[in-house]
Amino acid sequence: MLRPPRRGASRTVHARFSVREAPGVTVGAPGPLPYGVDDVARRTAQRALGEAGRGYLGGHVELRAPQGLAPRDLRRATDRAVALAVAATLDGTPPTARIRVRT
Repeated sequence: MLRPPRRGASRTVHARFSVREAPGVTVGAPGPLPYGVDDVARRTAQRALGEAGRGYLGGHVELRAPQGLAPRDLRRATDRAVALAVAATLDGTPPTARIRVRT
């Protein structure tokens, strides 16, 4: 499980993916996620599994995203972090990704 954000939280999106045999992707977070970022993470994970030829699998995305940033920048960073976390999991490397939000 990911640690909760520290005070003066960074501008980094953290994503961790774990594979499950049952289809479907769930998203968990230590708190509420802004701007519908959970839907972005779910769709990205499903797309990445499908593109890798593993669309029959599902999984769980654990996501931590900063608050108070521009929605477009946050969604873009979330999309990239989740895609990298899914790819890393399927490759057998550590299933985490951190993407700094650029404004």
